[in-house]
Amino acid sequence: MSRSSLCFVLPLALVACLDDDPSPASGPPSPSEAELDALCAGRVHTETESAAIAAQERVDGIAGRLAERESELARLEQEMRNDDKRAKSAKAERDRLAAEVRSLQGELSTAARERDTARSELVATLRQLDARIAEAEEARAEASTQRARAERGEWTTFVAQAKTQICDRGTRKRHAKCHDAVDQALSGTLRTRFDACTQSEQAAPELRHLDKGATLPAFAERLPDDRAFTTKGWAVVFCDPALPETE
Repeated sequence: MSRSSLCFVLPLALVACLDDDPSPASGPPSPSEAELDALCAGRVHTETESAAIAAQERVDGIAGRLAERESELARLEQEMRNDDKRAKSAKAERDRLAAEVRSLQGELSTAARERDTARSELVATLRQLDARIAEAEEARAEASTQRARAERGEWTTFVAQAKTQICDRGTRKRHAKCHDAVDQALSGTLRTRFDACTQSEQAAPELRHLDKGATLPAFAERLPDDRAFTTKGWAVVFCDPALPETE
């Protein structure tokens, strides 16, 4: 999933910066920072990532409010221990703060479980993404291999047919020399131009016999009249090199 074409690239390594809260929480184990670093680097922004980040922000917010209320409660209890009169007047406030601390602790525990679930879902999503990327790369590699085999087959067939056409007379010994000469004549740039035509899915190159004095066709290249050829006057007609390749 190259989803990079969606153009909202955001490294998911940001998620690795989410701090684990020290409060105990049950539920799926939170992935380690090493796992997040390995899985998130260079990935695209996703809804799953947004959910994980939002969950961590909620944990941070609740933890911040809890720390403030715990600090207020500790200060008030210290004052109550030092002043009996203050202890009586502040009891209601102390009970309110204690209740708020307990409520925030419960919220924090719930938020931490939701955060860990979101982060685990993010890791699972990225692993699925990696699996799909690997499958796509494997498919592309296999397609490239099959295409290369097909191109080799087309070239082999073209050369074999050329040998039959050019070396159509003489003894077996002369045929062998002629075949070697055809191999030599069709090597180098001719093979490169042949592959360019087949790879762009244009018309396959054609070996054509030209009458003496005939005009060379467009995009054609004449084969040198090798002494070993049993017939002379051959050219290979290629596709238009200016046409774009078909993807």
